[in-house]
Order: sequence, then C-alpha cells, then structure tokens
Amino acid sequence: MKVIDASAFIDSVSHGERGPALGLHLEDDLFAPDLLVSEVLAFLRRKLQQGKLTQAEADDLVQRFRRAPIEYLHTWPYAEQIWQWRHTMTAYDATYVALAADLGATLVTSDLRLARAAAGLVPVIAV
Repeated sequence: MKVIDASAFIDSVSHGERGPALGLHLEDDLFAPDLLVSEVLAFLRRKLQQGKLTQAEADDLVQRFRRAPIEYLHTWPYAEQIWQWRHTMTAYDATYVALAADLGATLVTSDLRLARAAAGLVPVIAV
C-alpha cells in the first residue's frame, strides 16, 4: 500500500526522467489525500500558462490523471496531526505524511525535502 504525492504523480505521467523509476513503485494499491487533485491541476495550469505544455498536452495529462487508479481520502480527519507537524513541514506535505502514517503505507515522492521531513515518521520511497 502506498500514498503518492503530487510530485511523484506528475513525474510518473509526464515522461520525465524519473517516470520509469516511479512506475516500479506504483504497482500497489495507491492512496492520496483529496489535496492531490488541486495540487496536480494547479501544476498543470501553471505549466500551460508558462507555455511549457500545449493545450492538447495539458488535456491529455488531465485525462490520465482522472483515470489513475488512486483512492482519494478526505484530509479533515488528519487536521490535528498536520498541525502538530507544522514546525517541520508544510501543511501540504504533512497531509501526505499523516495519511501514510494512518494507513501504515509507504509514501512515494519525488520531493527530497518532503522525503527528509517524513523520514522516521513513515517509510519513504524517494525517486
């Protein structure tokens, strides 16, 4: 069982250099906080506005995102834990870590800062 963060998901679908390595880690049941939806769509919007993605590429990535076999969980139940970790990580990052801790899952991320902050709290795969 794995919790995937936005950085790992984006790398896995965008054909980046980390994509193939991430694919090896995304074969288990995948979970994510509902926060993932906003983070991925905000990233795609930003890349589209910067001219780094065409409209067709962005639309394709949105469709791939919609089809991804991820089970989304609400973040509110983790509010207290997220707040407790406010000194060591952002609320966004703490959301992924809190979900992984609650599920007994491994966190998959491409964000090395998040991987360092989560080390010792949950198992982490940093790609």
